Amino acid sequence: MHILNYIDPGAGSLLFQAIISGAVTTLLFFKKIKVYLKRKLTRNGEDDPTTDELI
Repeated sequence: MHILNYIDPGAGSLLFQAIISGAVTTLLFFKKIKVYLKRKLTRNGEDDPTTDELI
């Protein structure tokens, strides 16, 4: 049995787009969690201008 290693351009593009969007979504998700935790753990969370960047 002979197997060809070929991904057509449509499927390859869809796969590439899914991988990139998943990575970006994961990074933004963890950044939002980091900002949330930073706000909760600081004493004066409302006075810190860096915590309002993702609201």
